[in-house]
Amino acid sequence: MIERKISRFGVLFLVFLLPLFGFSQKGEKIQTIVIDAGHGGKDTGALGKVTTEKALNLAVALKFGNYIKENLPDVKVIYTRDKDRFVELSERAAIANRNNADVFISIHCNSTEGSTTANGAETFVMGESKNEKNLAIAKKENAAILLEDNTDAYDNFDPNSTEAYILFSLSQSMYQKQSLDLAAKVQKQFTQKVGRHDRGVQQAGFLVLWKTSMPSILVELGFINNTKEEQFLNSEKGQTQMALALYRAFEEYKREFEAENHTSGQPEVSEKPASSNVGDTYFAVQFASRDKKVASTDKAFSGVKEVDVYEYNGAFRYVSGKFTSKAAAMKRQSEVRALGYKDAFVVAFVNGERGTIKQAEEALKK
Repeated sequence: MIERKISRFGVLFLVFLLPLFGFSQKGEKIQTIVIDAGHGGKDTGALGKVTTEKALNLAVALKFGNYIKENLPDVKVIYTRDKDRFVELSERAAIANRNNADVFISIHCNSTEGSTTANGAETFVMGESKNEKNLAIAKKENAAILLEDNTDAYDNFDPNSTEAYILFSLSQSMYQKQSLDLAAKVQKQFTQKVGRHDRGVQQAGFLVLWKTSMPSILVELGFINNTKEEQFLNSEKGQTQMALALYRAFEEYKREFEAENHTSGQPEVSEKPASSNVGDTYFAVQFASRDKKVASTDKAFSGVKEVDVYEYNGAFRYVSGKFTSKAAAMKRQSEVRALGYKDAFVVAFVNGERGTIKQAEEALKK
């Protein structure tokens, strides 16, 4: 009886997946990201002593998205939810697919039964649950479908059935390599930059990742039932650090993907030096941000050419150079990163005000 049920589910599972095999990473640039704050509304997720998983997920998701909007204006940010509301698991993936997203990141917090000492962050990609721990996490996250009114989208999938998860091994999609790469970058940031205990990159059968047609990962920020980790994740500092870690990982993934698929092989572009001959519309390389203003000649910026500062969104941003082509600015970006500013990126100014890369390119064509 069990075999018959699995077989029927497996056939329909494969039929559903077939259309997805026609997709590939869109174009040569990462243009759209969907950020999924796990749980929400009537689905609280795991419970801590003072907060809920759904609240922590949303707080970090919104901060993460804001960092992208602020620093990568060429990327469109879409949230599956930007407030406390219930969204079906299938709809979360559908949002990403409808918007032709290039990356999907689902944000969660972990919890354990009984023990309150488990700690650390881990990142999952879609795949077969290779051990009981991963299977238990997948079952817990997938249990959200039991709160949905219509489960037809899952073909009567039972989130508590161990046998049903066998079929998730069939969904090893063409995006697994990219997903693993992104997941590794996230874990590196969580552990090396934020100091979280490294629980590694894992594979498990998450329904929220099942139907996405792009590189997709699910992050577990920490254990909400661990008092120390809950306090960290519920603090402004903790949420900011975890959101920044996600941003840095995404920015690195985006940069490397575009270098391989877009910028590499382009003809060398002569660099026009930063000077008074450059007008109010130009490109520059942002490499640092400070709450308090320091002189552009500060020794902290030693080695960086042509440093300037501007104020944006309540902070002082430090840039290098003024260029009339994006390619020339990217050359400077490589130089600045070689000095240790690994997160340096190109920004654009239009008529003296911070704008988007596209706006500057169009203005300079006129």
